[in-house]
Formats: sequence, C-alpha cells, structure tokens
Amino acid sequence: MPTPTSRSLRSIAPAASLLTCALLACAAFDAAAASAAEAASEADPGTTLDAVRVHAQRDGSRDASVATASRLGLDPDELPATLDVLDRDDIQARGLRDSVEVLRAMPGVMAGNLPGQPGVASMRGFASSAVSYLFDGVRLTSSGFSSRNWDSFNFERVEVLKGPASVLYGEGVLAGAINFVPKSAQLDRRGGEVLLGYGSHDSARLGLDGNLPLSDTLAVRGVLSANRSDGHVDDTASQAQAFSGSLLWQPRDTLSARVALDYQRDDFDTAYFGAPLVPSAVAADPSGLVDNDAGLVIDRAARDRNYNVRDGRMDSRSYWLRTRLDYQLSEQWSLRNEASGFDARRRWDNSEDFSYDPATGLLDRSSARIHHQHKVWNERLSLRHDGRLGGRRHLFAAGFEYSDTDFFNLRRFGQAAPVDLLARDRGELPADSAADYRDGRNDFSTRVRVAAVFVEDALNLSPRWLLVGGLRHERIDLNRRNLDLDTGLSSRFDRDFSPTSWRLGSVFDLRPGTQLYAQYSSAVLPVSSLLTINQRNNAFDLSQGDSIEVGIRAALFEQRLHLTAAAYRLRQDDILTRDPLQPQISVQNGRQSSRGIEFSLSAQATSRLRIDANAALLSARFDRLIEAGGADRGGNRPSNVPERTAGVDLFYRADGSPLSLSLGLRHVGDFYTDNGNRYRVRAHTVADASASLDTAHGRYTARIRNLTDAFYADWSGYSASQVYLGAPRSLELSWSRSF
Repeated sequence: MPTPTSRSLRSIAPAASLLTCALLACAAFDAAAASAAEAASEADPGTTLDAVRVHAQRDGSRDASVATASRLGLDPDELPATLDVLDRDDIQARGLRDSVEVLRAMPGVMAGNLPGQPGVASMRGFASSAVSYLFDGVRLTSSGFSSRNWDSFNFERVEVLKGPASVLYGEGVLAGAINFVPKSAQLDRRGGEVLLGYGSHDSARLGLDGNLPLSDTLAVRGVLSANRSDGHVDDTASQAQAFSGSLLWQPRDTLSARVALDYQRDDFDTAYFGAPLVPSAVAADPSGLVDNDAGLVIDRAARDRNYNVRDGRMDSRSYWLRTRLDYQLSEQWSLRNEASGFDARRRWDNSEDFSYDPATGLLDRSSARIHHQHKVWNERLSLRHDGRLGGRRHLFAAGFEYSDTDFFNLRRFGQAAPVDLLARDRGELPADSAADYRDGRNDFSTRVRVAAVFVEDALNLSPRWLLVGGLRHERIDLNRRNLDLDTGLSSRFDRDFSPTSWRLGSVFDLRPGTQLYAQYSSAVLPVSSLLTINQRNNAFDLSQGDSIEVGIRAALFEQRLHLTAAAYRLRQDDILTRDPLQPQISVQNGRQSSRGIEFSLSAQATSRLRIDANAALLSARFDRLIEAGGADRGGNRPSNVPERTAGVDLFYRADGSPLSLSLGLRHVGDFYTDNGNRYRVRAHTVADASASLDTAHGRYTARIRNLTDAFYADWSGYSASQVYLGAPRSLELSWSRSF
C-alpha cells in the first residue's frame, strides 16, 4: 500500500515537473527572441538601447545574501531588521568547528548541544521553541527536530535573522530564524580546499571541498566532512560524516537550475546528559557553580563522569534533496521555483534524567527509547517584480508554499537502575517491555500539511526612505494517530489552523553608509510542537506574538568601522498556564515578554589589528504563568536565557609576516535551569587563542580552547537539577590549503 508520503510525492512531482518544463520552454522562447533581437540590432545600428543596471556583489559577509530576511532582493542596507552573518572566512578565522560554536559567536545568541535537540539556541529572551532552523532557506514544520550539531566546514555561511519571521517561514518563528547555507556549485571559479585537524581527546577532523566548472554553463561541487572524538567525558565517543553535492546549470543569464543533495550522519556511543546537583556533603570537590537554597552543588570531580547507561545510543541519518529554478521572465519580472525532499531517522536509547536520592546516596535515573521517522516534501513558487510605481522604485514578491510532513514517533519511558556518584557500574538500558517502561509506551504518527500564500512589497517613498511590508496566510491541517501499547487502545484527532502574520518596516538613509531602521512584526506559535502535540493541547488555538524593533547601522571611516545597534521588545500572548482558581485546568491566558538592546562592531583598528565585538543586554520574564499545583511564575525569567552576553575577537598580523595571532573572549551571564528560578547557573567567561603560519604549502594553526580552563556550564535541560558542563582546556592543531 502506498504511504501518505509516496502519495504526496506523486501529487507534487508532476506539478513541479510541469512547471519546470514550462519554464524551460519559456527560456527557449526567450533565447529565440533574444537572437532575433540581436540580429535586428545588427541590421539597425541606430537603435538606442535602455540603460543596463548592474548589481555587483560586494565583499563582506553581511553582503553575501539577504535571502533569509526578504524575498524582494533587497540590499543588506535596506533591511528593516537585524541580520547577523558569519561566512566561511569568519568561521575559519575564529576556529568555529560546528554549528553550536558558530551560533555562540553571534550577538545575543546562546546555544547548547542538548542531546534531544543538538544545536539548540535561545535568543532575545526566548528559548528553542520560538527559534526556527532553516537549511538553505527551507524550514521544516517544528524545525527543531531537524537541527543537529553540523560540521561548519560544509557551510558557505550562517545567517541569523532576529525577531519574528512568520511572514517568511510560517508558524513558530518569534525570536528569530537561523539559516545554514551549504556550499554550492559555482561557474566562476575552479578549485577547492582541504582541512586536517587533530587535538585533545583524540579528536580528528577532515574536510574536502572541490568546485569544478565542466563548461561555461555547467558546474559541479562536492563537499565532504568527517570528524570523531573520544569526548571530554568518559565513554562519550562520537563520530559524524556529511556530504554535500550540487550541480548548477546556467544556459544563459536569464535561466539557472540547481540540484543539491546533502547527507548527514552522526553516532554517539553513550551521549552526555550533564552533571547532577548533589548535597555539598557528598561532593568530592564542591563548586559554587550553581546557586540555590537547597544546599546542592555541582561536583568538580564529576566533570568527566558519564551517568548514562553503558549501552546508551544516540544517532541520526538524514537526506535532503533540493532543487531551485530561477528564470528572468523580463527585465522587471523573475520567477523562482524551489522543491525539496527530506528523509531522516533518529534514535535515542538512553538514561536522560537523574537526581540524587538522600535515602540511598544514589542517583535515580530514567530510561527512554525515542525513535523518529521523519519525511517532508516542500514546494515554494515565488514571482518577483523590480520596477517602478508612480515614478518611484518598487519591489514586489508573491508566492505559494506547500509542505507535507509525515512523522512517526516511538516513545518508551521508564526507570533505569540507580548509579553511584562515581559511576562505577552504569548498568544497561532495560529491555523494551511493559514491566520496564511503566511510565508510558506509545507509538504515534503525525501528518501535517501546510499551504501558504505570501506577499512582500517595498516602495521608495523618497530616494532615502524605503517602506517594506509583508503578509502571509496559512492553512495548517494536523492529523494525529496514537496507539497506547499498555492499554491496546488507539485514538486519533484532527485539527485545522488558519493563521495570518504580517510585518511593516522602514529604512531611512541618515547619510551615505548610515541607515536608521524600524519594524513591527507579528508571529504565531503552537502551544507545543505540532509533531508531538497531545490531545489535551490540541484543543487550544495558536498563540500570538509580536515585536517592535528599531536600530541603526553604519559604515564609517572609509569602511574601516562597521557597527550595528538595535533595541527591541518581544511579546507572546496566549501561552498555556493554569487557571488560578482551578490549578488542575490549563487555560490559554499566559504571557511572556522580553526587551533589550544589542550592539556589534567590526573595526580595522590598524593595518595590523582587527577587532570584532558584540554585546547584548535584555530583560526577559513571564508576565503571567501559573504551573502545576498553582505555582505562580509571574516575574520569573525563562530557563536558559542569560540577560548579559558579550564577545570580542582580536586578530593581529604584522606587515609582511606569515604569522597571525588571535584571541577570543566570550562572556555569558547567569541563567536559570527552570521556570521556578530555583537553580541559578553563574556567569562565565571563556577565552580561546590561536597562532597561524601561512606557507607555500598551506596554513598551519595551533589553537588553545578554554585557555584558562574555566569550570562552567553552558546549558541545562531535562531535569532542572542537572547542567551541561563545558569542555576543559584543549589543544588543536590543523592544516588547511586552498587550491
């Protein structure tokens, strides 16, 4: 019997094929017309042609692309929003090996490698559920399920759009969108790069990248990355491989077609789920890392201990096929069609939560088996106009998007055998049986189909004043099937949502190179993930969010200084809370908000010294939230949200010298592990340093991470009484060469 995914493939594929054929036919007609026009031009040398407008791509990561922030083709200086970009040169200069390290380098972003959601991030006062993850501009429904801690070698750049982006990507994009842009085939260059690295904890890394133009119209590119490590925690060896292949065909300037396939794989022997809080009296080396009223501490001696079961497992396999067709219909009109298919399998078989039991002196542990089968098809067609309206420059884009998601989830929850604080015998995961998984055994499948129409518009009210707006309307069809293996009962529920999001922004040129921008945006978010929503939460509507942002960006002193500063306010209404009079009943009356400022600069201080710096200050809280038992969380800060972050990177190279030096400092303020704010993790500052030598044979780099061997925690999750400790000081040697 054909599966829903195969049926959706058959329904989408013909439409995409017909559209592709139609566009190719139009291109052939356009080519014939162009040839005729050229012949006519040669016959009549007196013909006067319209002026040709050329858009040159400028140097600098901020100018590389603004596709994440708009489909209008705006220049970076025309965006009424904050967009932070790190390109591959920035990533290599700072020694950022994976997506978590890249995100931590972004202004105001905190990221962690939570095993259940690798590469998780928080920004502007909101954690993972309000942040969306894109791959080459494509977002999956409940995108956090697809995120992994990818090797940065595979990416051309990483873009972070701050604030609501539901107008562009639909539900669930309130705090921001993160776009990982993979390297892709190019016609204008031949060459590639090789990277080798080895360091502490028997860590090794390999990267191979090659781009080859096969002709004036055809190019291919292949990128391979592989890494492995024993980990700084006992028995947490891991390995990952990724391959990205792309083909670009551009038969003429008005037509290009791109096909890309990405494969990602990661395997962990037994994943690290953090260190537990224990009574000070039983800790071998008590630390003051976590403040609380219960007298609990993090034991420094537990820095390298693993409390997961011996046979724990966490792995992932994913394939992502993407196609993009761009066709310039005329001087003013262009068409883009993007289609993609995603197929992933993920498994978690672990003991994830543990807490200290004073009666036994042991850590009580949970057991969990969670398996995902995740398939998505996505189709997006957009039409763009670049012309004039009433004599003024006018940009317009409109389109349609459809996605079909099939998600199967196996879930088993129970208890694993306790373990002592020395983790001498970590035991094994219980077998998959009713006796060992009494906290729940369920198999469920979810199908989510989303159809959306969107429109964006930009109009120059004057040569210096630009007005930008956008609107998106979605139809979300949710179907859920559940089988309770304990009772043998099956159930189902369906739900439809029809949200509308919009934004309005403006950019004003104060002077050449300096812009003032402002924007109001709205967003919608489900009360819990659409893929795992239960029947109780299915009764609630989508929550509403909005944001107001004002900012300024400037390029000063002959482009030697680039700075951006922004102030914002975000708010999410209708989050789930408990009825004050009947705490056992959930109602949709909560509110969460944040406000803050962000600042970043890049300065070429001298011919030898470059400085990159950023800082973010925010105030985040639950305005209204009552949790189980009637506990009032109003005024509390959400978990994993620091209110102070800052970073500075210094790059020094003497004139004519092959030696370059760098120093990076990153500060993260305190954060809480729970909404009750019972456990406060203290602020930390981590320093990295490197020295690189450029030779005819490539670049050799020695890098020391966590230079001062700081003892710190960088994320929390699962139980509020366990935190994820940062890696100790380590050394890495690498060699890279471009060819």
